[in-house]
Amino acid sequence: DTLVLPPESAVRDLFLHGDKVVLMGTTWGGSNVFERPVSGESAAVSDSVGIVAPEYYGTPIVTMTEVDISEDATVTRTLQIDGSYLSSRMIDGVARVVISAGPNGFVWAYPEGNGLRAEREAVEANKKIIEASTIDNWVPYYVLTDRGGNVISEGPAIECDRAHHPVEFGGFNTLNILAIDLEEALDIVDATSVLATGETVYSSTDSMYVSTNAWLDPRILTGDRWQEAEVVINEARTQIHQFDISGDTTEYTATGSVRGYLLNQFAMSEHNGDLRVATTTSPNWWGGGQTIRQESLVSVLRPVDGELEVIGELDGLGKDERIYSVRFLGDVAYLVTFRQVDPLFTIDLSDPENPELRGELKIPGYSSYLHPLADGIVLGIGQDATNEGRVVGSQVSLFDVSDLDNPVRIAKLTLGKDTNSIAEYDHRAFLQWGETIVVPLTSYNWNDEKDGFFTGAVAIDTSNGDLEEIARMVHPDGEDWDWGWNATILRSLVVGDSLYTVSNTGIMKSSLDTFETRDFLEFSIG
Repeated sequence: DTLVLPPESAVRDLFLHGDKVVLMGTTWGGSNVFERPVSGESAAVSDSVGIVAPEYYGTPIVTMTEVDISEDATVTRTLQIDGSYLSSRMIDGVARVVISAGPNGFVWAYPEGNGLRAEREAVEANKKIIEASTIDNWVPYYVLTDRGGNVISEGPAIECDRAHHPVEFGGFNTLNILAIDLEEALDIVDATSVLATGETVYSSTDSMYVSTNAWLDPRILTGDRWQEAEVVINEARTQIHQFDISGDTTEYTATGSVRGYLLNQFAMSEHNGDLRVATTTSPNWWGGGQTIRQESLVSVLRPVDGELEVIGELDGLGKDERIYSVRFLGDVAYLVTFRQVDPLFTIDLSDPENPELRGELKIPGYSSYLHPLADGIVLGIGQDATNEGRVVGSQVSLFDVSDLDNPVRIAKLTLGKDTNSIAEYDHRAFLQWGETIVVPLTSYNWNDEKDGFFTGAVAIDTSNGDLEEIARMVHPDGEDWDWGWNATILRSLVVGDSLYTVSNTGIMKSSLDTFETRDFLEFSIG
């Protein structure tokens, strides 16, 4: 069956729950997408001096679409919420959806003409607009509709008593975690919020962490507070907010900060109640901090009285390099930095207050995704490189890390010149099935003959501490220069004795033993 989604739908992530599929993502609407009920004077409609911002810039709207797949696929409900979709996690049929939302409904005044008077009039008008604002302007609004577009319910997504603020200033956005019961047709069963922005989401079964780059406008800091501003100006910092998700409700518990910026969700890991974080330091992009030398570090944070306090830190890793991949496994962290060569660091975290660098392996190239295969064996997917640091194509590596003091690369497989894999930056594109891994691969060679193009997937045997390419799967048009990009394999999965690979053109079914093509289902578009 093929379902054409309504234009307001967005697809970045999805959950499958019973006979329901829930699609999630961000769409864009006008500056007043929802008609909010107004009581008293509304900041959104207050008179102001000057020119107002045009509506065509649009505002982000999180859209969740419920699809019933029990028979013919049918859209049954749609939930829209002010803000940008960050990520989500599902436990026992309840999806916790993380949304970053800015203030909404304001119609700002701009200076009408040049000169100090026009600027002052606009400033005073905007102060009045803020003073006249209501809670509706500061928390996200939601609208839930049925299959016919009829409104089932609507209103502020956050109650006032569930909105919090961190100890450190975190911006004027709200970071919201909404609990959506997938059994109850997209009903919001719980919601909490903290005044902060959000970027990277990591979750354990008990806690959810959301990080964001810390920012502080130095113009608002005067006098004795200048030293506080100087820290932010000189060096990038990351704020991390912790939420307790162990119960039926989501509770904001603590906020902390670390030096540097995070690579992705794998840069955070909870273990025995502590949060381990890997970051790379850097001068802030807006200037200052030229004396800050780029390096990487691992910090350990512990919640204490509403704050995530740094209780341990190991810095000085990869001088003048940045993190390309990181993986926390139990009491050990594996970290890869790169500029010309790839140092793989092994870090002992058994004493969280005193992280210890145990080993370092320097090899050309880098791994941008690390995956544990067996006890003491870690697989890396990334790029091979010359000794000068010029990348030349995709490579897969096996590392023996059983001796933390002496990590060794025991196998390496290069996948061709000018190749790359989306598995380097999208871990969902990677498949491990027993001792076989499947990795999407694209190769291009810019020449007039157009004979160097390939997009497909590679099956690799990892048994016996070695790496051997055993097959390549190619969807139709996967070797066509002009049309092949649509055949880029995005996902692979195993069902029974068959391997299924998915691209934008269709789904291919292959034998899991021989990898020979059994069938191809072309997607119907239009």
